Amino acid sequence: MTLEKASFSLSPRHQSYLSLLAWGIVAILLLRRDVYGVDEFGARALLLAWSIADQVANAAIITFGVPDLRILLFLPVGFLWPGKLLAAKVLGVVVLAIAGRLLFVSRSRAGGSEGALLATGLLLVSPLALSQIDALAVGGYLLACFAIGTWLDGHYRTNPKPFNGWFFALLFVCAFSASLHPAGLALPIALGWSWRTLPQSRKYQNIFLGTVIFASCFILPMRGGWQDLAWLQNPVFALSSVFTGSPVQDEFSWGAQWLPGLAIIALAIFVALRKWREAWAEIPGRSLLIGVVLGALVGDHAWALLVLAFVLYYGLPLLVPAKDGKGGSRGALLGVVFACTTIFMLADKAYYMSTHHGPLSVHDGLIRNIAQAAASERKAADAASDGGAGAHFMVASQWPGRTMIACKCDTVPLPPATPNSPQKLMANLRGIDYLLFNPKQTSNLELAHNLALLGGAIETVSLESGGVIVHVLPAAAPAPVPGPTERKPQ
Repeated sequence: MTLEKASFSLSPRHQSYLSLLAWGIVAILLLRRDVYGVDEFGARALLLAWSIADQVANAAIITFGVPDLRILLFLPVGFLWPGKLLAAKVLGVVVLAIAGRLLFVSRSRAGGSEGALLATGLLLVSPLALSQIDALAVGGYLLACFAIGTWLDGHYRTNPKPFNGWFFALLFVCAFSASLHPAGLALPIALGWSWRTLPQSRKYQNIFLGTVIFASCFILPMRGGWQDLAWLQNPVFALSSVFTGSPVQDEFSWGAQWLPGLAIIALAIFVALRKWREAWAEIPGRSLLIGVVLGALVGDHAWALLVLAFVLYYGLPLLVPAKDGKGGSRGALLGVVFACTTIFMLADKAYYMSTHHGPLSVHDGLIRNIAQAAASERKAADAASDGGAGAHFMVASQWPGRTMIACKCDTVPLPPATPNSPQKLMANLRGIDYLLFNPKQTSNLELAHNLALLGGAIETVSLESGGVIVHVLPAAAPAPVPGPTERKPQ
């Protein structure tokens, strides 16, 4: 047998699958194994999925509000691996791999495979993508919605029958995308713009557009908007995390805080001016353009991942030389790819070291203190002669999802502020042992003022720059009012 016959080759599709498999394995090894660093909204969706999978009626989880539609993806994970946080993170790896594969296919057809391949590779190895997976954040899921929506739209256009399976799948993806983030509204807007050219009558085009708008907007009142999402954050700080993965800290120098983010903004504006016609002509580009504009109202790390994807998929092709040798520069392309790959991989290493061996963030440090107090309470209850019947530990937290996952205790959202009524606030604190929140946040200023009026009824256990732990003293809790069958002690 000759060497030529003995050798074998894989198709480009199978090569891409093997590459994604290798990347997925490495990404999973880089993920943190503890219960900290999780996004609040991802934690709430995962907790509800675990509660449904274990058939546990937990009233505290219901108080968190209606989660986004990621719960539909977390449910199988909850049934197969209940209580396993790593399983949900592996799901995030799979979702981002699907997004990268579909975006590569879409951009290969429109702008060439070389630029799409390099852009996909840089996106997957970026520290921002890794941190979004590790935190159960929505960035990777938004990219997946844009990519899957493009794929479904292509299949629907080849068989544009009213109300077929592709149509309802598109409706679901639009609702899923809108439930995640304000930038998720970009997908139904982009699809609605393109559906004017469907080979259908005007009547059916209006029906399709109306149903997409209804599916996208119906989920928002059901969830109460985007809940406690912080608006108008500093977008420069979020974009600076493209090179680090972790949030920009206050102790960083001015240059580390501002210069990387300003460079990404300038680069995104340049690419948009050069490529906006090409991007607007296709679903993924139009979705990214609209998503970048809408997401700027929030300016978080999920939005920063969309900006990074837009710059990579539409900026790198500017450096790829055409077949006739015009345009682009092979040397500049290799230099940019080598520099970005080196920076990203060094940042991935630094991110791994900080998450596995470095100190916790301020919020996670406070949550760990609560978790240690809860563990001590459970240990004392187990050692008591009553068999733990008298054990009680409840926390009111600004981050109830993250707190409940870490401390494995009853957790509720913060009580509402009661202006000029300390007695009413004490009634709201009945049964609560600790409060965990950031007193410097604007929405918590009134609550912090109310707690200060309680005087000796509470005590500050821990005070950090980003949060505080307040202990509600047991003696300060109001006595229960005797019921019809109860008598006051003589």
